[in-house]
Amino acid sequence: MALAPPRPCPHPKCGAFNCTVHQAAPWRSVDRPNVTRIRGRALQRLRAELFAAHRWCVLCLAEGRQTRATIRDHIVPLAEGGLDDASNVQAICLDCSDLKTEGESKRGIQRSTMTPRFRRSSLPRNQHGTFITRRRS
Repeated sequence: MALAPPRPCPHPKCGAFNCTVHQAAPWRSVDRPNVTRIRGRALQRLRAELFAAHRWCVLCLAEGRQTRATIRDHIVPLAEGGLDDASNVQAICLDCSDLKTEGESKRGIQRSTMTPRFRRSSLPRNQHGTFITRRRS
């Protein structure tokens, strides 16, 4: 069985392969609530019920447009403490979902940079040891 190649430690002065001392902070934070997600057949049934009751995107309807809803969206994101139940879902279109997701992502990044556990050492670096900034076009 093939094994993954050894990876160098991201810490600038370590240089060890598969280092266990300087591991990056875990993706999920401890202050975020652990929400049990609905999955599988139960989720598909809930999606069908939602789209049967709400055929059109609620955000587009608020702006006077009529677009078919295709996404079961959480009004308050699970990452921000929202629940995975009927009171926290809405039917929206793909375009509105993309806009909403972009805003949620920006808030999440801002939240992570404000926490004391955020470490600059966990950011990607280039071969010279300087931080790599990601630019969006």
